[in-house]
Amino acid sequence: MTNSSKTKLTYILWFAITIMVIITLICSEGYKIPITGPLMKVEIKNNNTYILDVHCKSADDDIGSRALKNGESYRWQFYVNFFNSTLYFCEFHQGKVTKGVFDIYDALRDFKRCTRCTWMAETDGLYGFSEKKPPPAAVFYKWLK
Repeated sequence: MTNSSKTKLTYILWFAITIMVIITLICSEGYKIPITGPLMKVEIKNNNTYILDVHCKSADDDIGSRALKNGESYRWQFYVNFFNSTLYFCEFHQGKVTKGVFDIYDALRDFKRCTRCTWMAETDGLYGFSEKKPPPAAVFYKWLK
């Protein structure tokens, strides 16, 4: 084997090792490189005089329940998945009365509408707002009861 052949073989070997290390790092749990969309932030604010119980989840994450007093908020953030199919929904209760279950973040609806998606719980229902200028139309869900 000639010197130039050995040099080429050495470069190919180092290139292959480098690629394998990069793939291993990407796939490992300790070093996450997200293959996702942008970071989204959601806030639900209770503007009612009663305590509003809110329980939110997606197909993958149950982010839990909160009992919101007047003026309190429930906030979380997440990355939209690669397939742009992220969906979070929340169930709302006033005591034992179910107010409804609504899609709070639907990537197909909200991806271009907001990156900080704000919801206001009012006496007649739930209003969704965007920080974008000019603001797109607000989303509205009427309470069941």
